Amino acid sequence: MSWILLLAGAFFAWNIEDGTGARGFGLVVFALVVGLLLQRMQRRIDALRTEVAELKAGPMQERARGMVPAETAPLAEPPASLPDEGPPAAASARIPSPPASSPGPIPESDVSTPALAIEEHALRITGSIGETMLAWFRGGNAIVRLGVVILFIGVAFLLRFAAEHTRIPIELRLTGVALGAIALVAIGWRLRVRRPGYGVSLQGAGAGLLYLVIFAALRLYDLLPPVLAFTLLAALSVLTALLAMLQNALPLAVLGFSGGFLAPVFASSGQGSHVALFSYYLVLNLGIAWVASRKAWKLLNLVGFVLTFVIGAAWGWAAYRPELFWSTEPFLVLHFALYLYVSVQYSRQLLAAPGSAPQARVPYVDGGLLFGLPFVTFGLQAGLVRHLPYGLAVSSAALSGIYLLLGRWLWRQGGASMRLLTEGMLALGLVFLVLVTPLALDARWTGAAWAVQGAGVLWIALRQQRGWAALLGLMLQLAAAVAFWSVDRPFHAAPFANPHLLGALLLGLSALVSARLLRQAARGEAFAWPGAARPLPAETIIGIHWLMLVLGCVQVLAGIWLEWRQVDAPSLDAGWRVALMFSIAAIVLESLKRRLRWPELSLPARVLTAFALLTSASSVLDRLWLADSLFTRLTAGWGWLELTLVAGTAAWLLHRLDHDEPGGNEEERASRSLALEHLLLGWYLMWQGGVGLYAIAARLIARHEAWTPLAAIVPPTLFAWWIAERLSKARWPAAAHPLAWSRGLLLPWLALLLLWSLLANLLLDGSMQPLSYVPLLNPVDLGHGLALLYALRVWRVGCAPGRVLAPVASVAGFCWVTSILVRTLHHWAGTPMWLHGALHRSVVQAGLTLLWTAIALVAMLFAARRASPRFARSVWIS
Repeated sequence: MSWILLLAGAFFAWNIEDGTGARGFGLVVFALVVGLLLQRMQRRIDALRTEVAELKAGPMQERARGMVPAETAPLAEPPASLPDEGPPAAASARIPSPPASSPGPIPESDVSTPALAIEEHALRITGSIGETMLAWFRGGNAIVRLGVVILFIGVAFLLRFAAEHTRIPIELRLTGVALGAIALVAIGWRLRVRRPGYGVSLQGAGAGLLYLVIFAALRLYDLLPPVLAFTLLAALSVLTALLAMLQNALPLAVLGFSGGFLAPVFASSGQGSHVALFSYYLVLNLGIAWVASRKAWKLLNLVGFVLTFVIGAAWGWAAYRPELFWSTEPFLVLHFALYLYVSVQYSRQLLAAPGSAPQARVPYVDGGLLFGLPFVTFGLQAGLVRHLPYGLAVSSAALSGIYLLLGRWLWRQGGASMRLLTEGMLALGLVFLVLVTPLALDARWTGAAWAVQGAGVLWIALRQQRGWAALLGLMLQLAAAVAFWSVDRPFHAAPFANPHLLGALLLGLSALVSARLLRQAARGEAFAWPGAARPLPAETIIGIHWLMLVLGCVQVLAGIWLEWRQVDAPSLDAGWRVALMFSIAAIVLESLKRRLRWPELSLPARVLTAFALLTSASSVLDRLWLADSLFTRLTAGWGWLELTLVAGTAAWLLHRLDHDEPGGNEEERASRSLALEHLLLGWYLMWQGGVGLYAIAARLIARHEAWTPLAAIVPPTLFAWWIAERLSKARWPAAAHPLAWSRGLLLPWLALLLLWSLLANLLLDGSMQPLSYVPLLNPVDLGHGLALLYALRVWRVGCAPGRVLAPVASVAGFCWVTSILVRTLHHWAGTPMWLHGALHRSVVQAGLTLLWTAIALVAMLFAARRASPRFARSVWIS
């Protein structure tokens, strides 16, 4: 049958030369076809020669061993050249029968059979696009199918340019092409048994050429009336479907219908009626729907769906106008209904097949068609109704009703056997129902629909174990996020009552649902990733889960933040608003963690809590030296609420982390708290307590030179003291990380108190106006007493060794006592303070001399009577 391809190549080369003058290109194509045929024939001849040599050598070896009689040894030598592809019967006849002494008949695996009859009819092939494409090249004859494509393109160019470059009447040209197409169909029908690969390919080529001729006669040359043309097209569609069904040949159906869909594209002159085009496609899709009601041919469904909607979208992009709505909308609705019917029939055919779909390892739901159909249709509908005020909202409501009613009907008809398809229908119905409100307010929310549909695609992909479909669902959500957040929120929108917030929540919740599905897939709770030779590792799936979890949380918080910042609350600046929002979000996430058995939710809750603590603490820095503003900000209702909520959230979260049952399931409990988290909460409480009391003292006390410094250290010192008490009793929170509390808070605060002592003694005079100054009972000395008691408590708890603490305390005490004398002389004798020349006054010099002498005598007396010899020597030297 190689001569058919030779004629096809020569015909195409001649048409190219005659129609366009491209003689060189035509000769190249003809040479390419000839070269491919010669190469294939040479490989075939070599294979046959090798087979003959093996058959001749086998009996000779048996005869040499005395196992085969001499009279049975010679074999008739086959001819040197054989036909291109002999029939199976002829091929098996060339294999000799086994001798009488042979242990048994030749195994079936040694007898070659046509690949088409074995591979391309199997359910696992026709139900999978990837397997179908592989079988397309492995089964039958790939060179024949390539020649069919070249022949179809050549005839298409011939018909397009025939009227301009030839003198032969167009009627004769079309008649000749039609006769040639009928001849191809007839030859293919005769070869359907002996050479299935040739037969179905030639029949598909003939059917495609007939589509091309009829459409060209209708649209380009006005040779057929519309009624007759569409009658012929309908008849041809039925004939192609019948031929494919009778021979169980998916390649024939794909070739025939592909030619039908592409005929208007190749024969188009750029002008014509879109009604005729879409009516013609409707006839073709009716044929595909009829085939789908009897065969589960996934590739045929995909070809019809893609070509119909892609060509329709291209026409809409180039030529659609609002005045064409009523002549275009019915075709979109009809094609949507047809392919919705096709998607249902695909599942029903697989479930009705012998052995059922699970045994055949074919997913009984076409996820791409199920979720791609509403996605594409909704996008095209958005372009058609963009001039109507509520067109997209009404469309969403209609789609919601269709999917909900159809899902309900399928559940009653199929029950649990069609559960996956039914769940997908109901999910789509709910999605479109949710979108009705935001679409009625703002038609920009097509992006939100993409995000929700992306989550649906991921769900069905994981159920079907389709890795590429899962990736498509994730990429669809990422694209939806980019499209949505590229549009600013309307300034005039009411806070928390606008479609922008609802869209952001849909985007975020879709990402969170996707993260949940991926976690279940990795943990094996509900889904299993494809069991291929190299399955995707669970660690990779968990990593993608973390990405979607973060994306979902960020989008939800971003949407809420855009509304929260519009709320009129002068006492709350941006920092405190962020802290409030983060704290509430952390409470929600931590509460859902155990209810959903999703321990990973604890990490974003902890991160948000940490950010809330830092944001709340840093929000007072810009007003630290403005006492009135700081007092107003802290004492306002929102301010105390923010402080209480942030601190309470952090304490509650850490308490839950530290009190999870140690014997619980590792998957159901969160990891323990970190020492850094405890220290962050501790320093936050000390900071806010000190700043708050400082602001109150600065506002309520007229002269605050001494009272405000004391107020700044009282709350932090009391909190640190309480932590030391809890540490000594091994109670929470100190017991969770005792070393961290000791070295990260207790000792650093003691060092800060030492620094406070040095600065207070150097700068403050201890004034108590309007009260009189009293040594040891003024604010500065009272603060030193509190610091001394705290140092003793830290020492008794064991946080600091005595050999280090004693010298430091001695130096600090010496400076304190010295400053008490200077402050007393300042208030009673009118001498200046340290920075104003106190050492230049004789009264101060005499007082310091007497004081230091007394201190030295007391120290020597203590060293002589109480201290050890080693300690006594250090005291004497000092």
